[in-house]
Amino acid sequence: MAGHSKWHNIKHRKAAQDAKKAKIYAKLAKFIQLEAMKWADPSMNPWLDLAISKAKSAGVPKPVIEKAILKWSGQLQWENLEEIYYEWYGPSGVALYIRCITSNRNRSASNVRSTLAKYGGNMGQAGSVAWQFEPKWVIYVLWKIEKIKDKWKDVENILPLTDEFEEVLLETDVEDFEIDENGARIVTAREDLSKVTKFLEENWYKIDSSEIEYIPQNTVALSEADEEKLQRLIDALEEDDDVDSIYHNAE
Repeated sequence: MAGHSKWHNIKHRKAAQDAKKAKIYAKLAKFIQLEAMKWADPSMNPWLDLAISKAKSAGVPKPVIEKAILKWSGQLQWENLEEIYYEWYGPSGVALYIRCITSNRNRSASNVRSTLAKYGGNMGQAGSVAWQFEPKWVIYVLWKIEKIKDKWKDVENILPLTDEFEEVLLETDVEDFEIDENGARIVTAREDLSKVTKFLEENWYKIDSSEIEYIPQNTVALSEADEEKLQRLIDALEEDDDVDSIYHNAE
């Protein structure tokens, strides 16, 4: 029975992982479809190109990406998607700016309202939360590539980010950055994105992705109990297929 129980647990974990992966794929596919609605050629639509790059970084299979684009081309059945932002407050007055991509505005509003009410959220007036966030480009860097030439071929050696990387960033027009064992998160203004990206690529730093995020202008300190409440609230919101991104101003 122990062996059966172990196998059952393995299958259960795999099923849960597969379900989570499918949910991520579905959300990224909706993001691609939304941008394809504006212009279905990624070479002419930088936002669609960004959506595709984000999906590829997450491991979304090529057929899923192509299908999302084809839906808007008229070759496949498609949904009329729209982008909606909701403004709420969570534990200790934490500001929550929630982005949804949905084919049913009423369904999304109802689901978001129900989840936030369940976890102690309060609806903000229009504009009461949005002004507290500023859109910035965020670049995620994984590692540095070292080119090594031997007698037969060029070799790429992957190197971790070091203290030297911080000095490199100070030579660019970045506004903020964080570096840890998993890589680096770099914040820059929209007008500086191309210049910073080019600088990083020329110095052989591996860029995982770049995307617009809403950065809080001020942060709120939470107690440990409220941090747990906020995390439970975010986890519940992320279960909603229509919820694409959640921004908050907790420290």
